[in-house]
Amino acid sequence: MKDSAPTHKKFTLSKKERLKSRSVIQTLFTLNKTTRIYPFSLVWMDIPNQNESSVNFGVSVSKRNFKTAVMRNLIKRKMREAYRLNKYLLLDQISSLNIKVPMMLIYTGKELIPYNEMELKIKQILLRLAKQLCK
Repeated sequence: MKDSAPTHKKFTLSKKERLKSRSVIQTLFTLNKTTRIYPFSLVWMDIPNQNESSVNFGVSVSKRNFKTAVMRNLIKRKMREAYRLNKYLLLDQISSLNIKVPMMLIYTGKELIPYNEMELKIKQILLRLAKQLCK
């Protein structure tokens, strides 16, 4: 296991965890809570939830920077994989807050970066978000 990841949790990205609602996505971009670590931008909001903490996650890659769908899909697959393996960094911190956190991770770079660098940046951005939510 990497970075003392908890062994009792599943490293999955289920259908319930994916951000699909068009209205929630529009609300995300109107509220404009953003965290940036190049080449990523994370747009998020927090909603009080009585039941339990949950995170809804979506990814996006600009068609302007990557013309072919093959490249956009490759980047999105790598982003989802890096999030799936490191989401515990965020979930462990917010589990006691009872909030729902829809978020969209946007790739803003102009060229493809290696996966290990991508994973490191996603870890950093998740830790920064956890710190902001715990304030």
